Amino acid sequence: MRKTESGFTLLELLAVLSIIALIAGFLFPTISKVKEEGKKAKAKAMIETISIALNAYRTDWGVYGPNENELNSSGTLYNMLTTTKKNGPYIELKTRDLKITGSVKKLTDPWGTFYSVYVDADGGSNSIPSHNRNSFDISCTTTSGIVINNWE
Repeated sequence: MRKTESGFTLLELLAVLSIIALIAGFLFPTISKVKEEGKKAKAKAMIETISIALNAYRTDWGVYGPNENELNSSGTLYNMLTTTKKNGPYIELKTRDLKITGSVKKLTDPWGTFYSVYVDADGGSNSIPSHNRNSFDISCTTTSGIVINNWE
C-alpha cells in the first residue's frame, strides 16, 4: 500500500500565488484611482473650509487679510485664521494639514504641497488673479496637474 502525505506541492503554491498576483494587478489601478479621488474630495472640502474661515475673518476684521501676494507661503494665513482675538480662531487644523518650518506654519494639501491663497485687501493694487476680484482665490494642484480651486 502506498503512503500519501497531505500538503501542497510547490507547483500548487506557485499557481495560487500567481492567481493572487494577477488579481492584485487588476485591483491596484482601481484602488489608486479611488485614493486619488478621495484626496481631491479632501482638497475641495479644505478649500471650502478656508473660504468660510476667510469670510468669518472678514466679518470681524473688515478685510480678507493683509495685502500680500500669497498668504500661505509666508505663514500669515495660519496666523490669521488661528488668532484668538475677536471671534477667532476661525479654523481648526490638524498637525497633518500643516508643514511647520521653525515658527512658520503653512497649510498643506493632500499631496503635501501648499495651498495658494491670494487675497485682495485694497481693491486691486496687488497681483491677485482675476478669478474672484475683490475677494480671494484659493487653489492647489494634484500630482497629475489638475487644479482644484474655489472659483469653478
